[in-house]
Amino acid sequence: MSVLRTEQLTKRFGGVTATDSVSLSLSEHRVHALIGPNGAGKTTLIAQLSGELAPDSGQVFLGDKNITKLNEPARVRAGLCRTFQISSLFHQFSVRENVAFSVQAESGHSYRFWSKVANNKTLNTRADNLLETLGLLDKANVTATSLSHGEQRQLEIAMALASKPSVLMLDEPMAGMGAEESSRLIELLKTLKSETTLLLVEHDMDAVFALADDLSVLVNGCLIASGVAAEVRTRPDVIDAYLGVSA
Repeated sequence: MSVLRTEQLTKRFGGVTATDSVSLSLSEHRVHALIGPNGAGKTTLIAQLSGELAPDSGQVFLGDKNITKLNEPARVRAGLCRTFQISSLFHQFSVRENVAFSVQAESGHSYRFWSKVANNKTLNTRADNLLETLGLLDKANVTATSLSHGEQRQLEIAMALASKPSVLMLDEPMAGMGAEESSRLIELLKTLKSETTLLLVEHDMDAVFALADDLSVLVNGCLIASGVAAEVRTRPDVIDAYLGVSA
């Protein structure tokens, strides 16, 4: 059974159809990459999956649960979490505190209790486990603002994992990274699919082909191909529409 799927998801802005009857299916514990040229509708599709935008028609299912009517916080609680192109961190707080805040929120408490985080052993133990998973445990006590760009993206993923998502959507995680940081993040993401299903929106084709088990291609709001990445990337229509050269 699909862990996340859409049925005929459609969103229009005036005369522009941003997503046109998109039916997408993600399998459990796999990396599913969503690619397409600028303006293809990827951001609109992700916004509808996360609950930021309501579709004009169509449905979204997380497992066997219809989540189409749920707002963003409710979808996070249900197990669908998203990272953004621009990192959103508590820059003045330590790396550990950033993750501990997310662990605290997952347990049902508001961020307004963050003054208690530093002395909460349970929160900090869980935070340290996540930091170790993302390779940041040695930076636990430094402020988030002192991290490199790549490390800040790793921290953002650790914070997202605090909500124990069944599906984690990654929006351009390699954006702004150099080759070394991208390579390091790719290796980290490869290890995460044992914990959660990943939906990856990314322009870096080296990263996409290094990570993706499955691949969907969106062009002008329409899903023109979806399936096993090794097969989809060689399709002539995909090459013509997006890749441009033999993959």
